[in-house]
Amino acid sequence: MSQASGDGAAVTRHGSAQLRAGLMGVVIVSAILSVFVGSLWLDILASSALALFLLLAWRQFSVGTWVPLILSIGAMAIALWQSVPGDVLISAMERMIFLASLIAVLNTLRSAALLAPEVARAGAFLTSQPASRRYVSLSLGGHLFGVLINFGGLALLLDLAKRSMDSAASQALPEEIREVKLRRMSLATMRGFGLISLWSPLGFATNAVLITLPGLVYTDFAPIGFAMSFVFIGVGWLFDRVEGRRYRAMALPRPAPPQGAWLGAATLVLHVLIVGGSVFLVHGLTRLTFQEALILVVPSYAVLWSAVSGFRRGADAAGGVREAFGDYRARLPSMGAEVGVFASAGFLPVTLLALVPVDAVQSQVAMMGLGAVPLAVAVAVGILAFAMLGINPIVSTSVLGSVAFQLQVPGLTPQVIALAAMGGWTSVIGLSPFITTIILASSILKRSVWRVGPGWNGPYCLSILAIWLIFLVTLMWTGRV
Repeated sequence: MSQASGDGAAVTRHGSAQLRAGLMGVVIVSAILSVFVGSLWLDILASSALALFLLLAWRQFSVGTWVPLILSIGAMAIALWQSVPGDVLISAMERMIFLASLIAVLNTLRSAALLAPEVARAGAFLTSQPASRRYVSLSLGGHLFGVLINFGGLALLLDLAKRSMDSAASQALPEEIREVKLRRMSLATMRGFGLISLWSPLGFATNAVLITLPGLVYTDFAPIGFAMSFVFIGVGWLFDRVEGRRYRAMALPRPAPPQGAWLGAATLVLHVLIVGGSVFLVHGLTRLTFQEALILVVPSYAVLWSAVSGFRRGADAAGGVREAFGDYRARLPSMGAEVGVFASAGFLPVTLLALVPVDAVQSQVAMMGLGAVPLAVAVAVGILAFAMLGINPIVSTSVLGSVAFQLQVPGLTPQVIALAAMGGWTSVIGLSPFITTIILASSILKRSVWRVGPGWNGPYCLSILAIWLIFLVTLMWTGRV
């Protein structure tokens, strides 16, 4: 290839990236404006921009993105052929725009975190713990980083764990022990990260069930999920103890975290409390829904965090905001896969409910004698099964949750459906080779997705699903939910 043609291709790629960033910006701004003013033309503009963004980003799609997108296109074609009422399609468009914007907006915290010195200090503190405290430390760290900066936090901790293996002390260890140490550190981080699905107000699972299930409120399920997250950390610790029993008698070097690094972890806890509390405060003091408050508070907090970090680094506040915005703008063009999944999760449930003969399904369920308990178990297991086929939990949760709610089976309340869905979601995050968590971990650790997911983490994931279902069924039988 000549120099001129190479330069031309680079310019074309840059122009395409700039266009995708601009289109996604239109979608985000439209979603925020829709919080205050409803407009059909705004919905049409945002939907058109989103469709063009996805069309230009198709090379980024994996199986997990193609499957729900193809299902969405098929559902839309059938809906148009069957003359589904226009207000249903408008509602589906609005849900699609909002969820696509939500995944993009949550990434503003990731860009802000890159400037914050406390993030790096917290990561060093967590990955430098001695073996006796390492699992709990990294699990809680993965949980904390996941709540605040989502996949950015997971990537940071996994990368720090991987780089810690290049230290002189780690290089002196036998190869078998180095591999075991990396696996245990990685699994602790991934498992802790996965538990944010049980309760985090900034998490995808929480917002998916809140949007899907009318009448459901955060306090119906989050306190239960928060309490069970500590139980599952204990379960993971037991798995880790069993795996490390061969090496505890060896005189291995004892790492120590950098002095003062604990302040970084403490500061991150404070960030989580402030941003989460702000969402609840705005939601409680205004007429905004939980998700509307979230989509307004998160980018606002990211701007404030970036300004403070810029000032602390010796620059000015405006410089910090510009740097974070530059990083965020550079990320937008490469978010096609995630945006496609979330857009489908918004569009599919609303459209399918208009196409599925709910009365016929209700009759079939009654004929089979299926009550609330087997249906709740089916929701959880269904989310896991679909994820193993490449369908992201946000899509299956939205669809299965909507259908289960419409069945109006006695005892199958929104609270029960939400708990079932979140149990299935949490159990599959560290299992399916098609899930972003496993794909990201695989790329950082240089191990196959099948090895990192089902190979390393399969027994733990199936164990916590079984424990969750036993717990949920017990709550249902005793009338607690």
